[in-house]
Amino acid sequence: MTHATIPTLTPTAAIGTRARSAGPGRAVGFLAAALVVAGMSYLLGPVVRPGGDAATRPILPVPGDVAPLAGGGDAPAGAAVDGRLPIADRLAFWAARVEAAPDDFLSLVQLGLVEAEQARLTLDLDGYQRALAVIDRSLAILPSYPPTIRARGSVRYALHDFAGALADADTVLAASPSDATALALSGDAQLELGRPNEGAAAYGRLAELAPGPWLDVRLARLASATGEPDRALVLARKALDAAPSADPGEAGFYAYALGEYARLAGDAAIARTGFESALAARPTDVAALVGLARINAYEGRRAEAIAGLRAASAIVPQPETLALLGDLLTAGSDAAGAEGAYKTIRFIEDLGSVQGAVYDRQLLRFELDHSGATSTTLAAAKASLAARPDSAGHDLMAWALYRLGRYEEAAGEIRAARAYGADDARLRFHDGAIALARGDRDAGVTLARNALASGPALDEIERSEAARLVEGK
Repeated sequence: MTHATIPTLTPTAAIGTRARSAGPGRAVGFLAAALVVAGMSYLLGPVVRPGGDAATRPILPVPGDVAPLAGGGDAPAGAAVDGRLPIADRLAFWAARVEAAPDDFLSLVQLGLVEAEQARLTLDLDGYQRALAVIDRSLAILPSYPPTIRARGSVRYALHDFAGALADADTVLAASPSDATALALSGDAQLELGRPNEGAAAYGRLAELAPGPWLDVRLARLASATGEPDRALVLARKALDAAPSADPGEAGFYAYALGEYARLAGDAAIARTGFESALAARPTDVAALVGLARINAYEGRRAEAIAGLRAASAIVPQPETLALLGDLLTAGSDAAGAEGAYKTIRFIEDLGSVQGAVYDRQLLRFELDHSGATSTTLAAAKASLAARPDSAGHDLMAWALYRLGRYEEAAGEIRAARAYGADDARLRFHDGAIALARGDRDAGVTLARNALASGPALDEIERSEAARLVEGK
């Protein structure tokens, strides 16, 4: 088997060394990226859930030249992790190098990559922007250096600039068709852009060069996005079983992926195990906190679910997390608490810029399920679909049209969503609601019941509405 080698520099390497090659194991480990992961939204998202929209896929590791920090961001200051200095020390090291030599393009890209690593661990969108600015400085000095272009593509992916990420991957692949990291990034971006066949082709090439858990977890994402939840769960389990256990950060990512794909497949027991394992590796893993809260909510453990969502929101307030929290507080008759969560979502909505780009679908879904639709909401859904013409985008358009009472148009968008092979619980619920609105009660009730049978794959507000539809209310 041929492994990719990825040039990198670390503070523990001899200062003055311009570049070195990462060993095979570490190099392919860098591929354990983006699924899910930047805003996982019905996936993988910057919180990326394996199986949904990349918007908030927790921030799963993105492809790049620097491996995730072992153990997440919780290593004590001054302690070496996996043979490397803690992230704060590495940031200080590369920042000092850049200050001493502003035109050192290698030090600039390394600083950008460590900034991006910290942003991933803290879900800091501004951190990704800082990383991108530093990487752009490096490219201004040496525009054609493949590792820097690859690094920019990884950060673009995390910021949901999937077209830009794909362009960077293609640039690297044009010069080096066997670049495994660029192939991974290409497949990830193609999938987010609604091109599952092209994504599968990139993953097929990756399988020839660097098979392993980093590929299997991507294939799980592909399977989930194209209507094969059981296969996604099998692949996620395979990835976890083969994942490097010596690195808690990577092990936690694979455990989270297993939990999320199990949740989407309707298996609450396996989902709980996966999320709890991820949190054992890193207690501040926001995606795992939210995932476990979803399972607790489904199983009637409302107080535990609320506590988990509050903990996640305290680390980083994301629209989807706050919406889940508000819905549970509403169900528990805490109207004031729920209103506080909803107000925070609308504050994020008003921020615009990068938050709007990364959380666009979370924000739209919140409005559609809590305030209904307006012409402005529909226009935003159209813009999101134009930028990312994938199954989730068509589903979002269908739901906006349904809320506006435009049922025939909504049915057309649901058909477009299903053309990708998608068949998750949320899509079945929306499809059923639209069928009922068009007068096809038998099909609508069957679809809604099938969605409910997926248990924790639907959130509380969705389960409640689907149940009302089945009951004819």
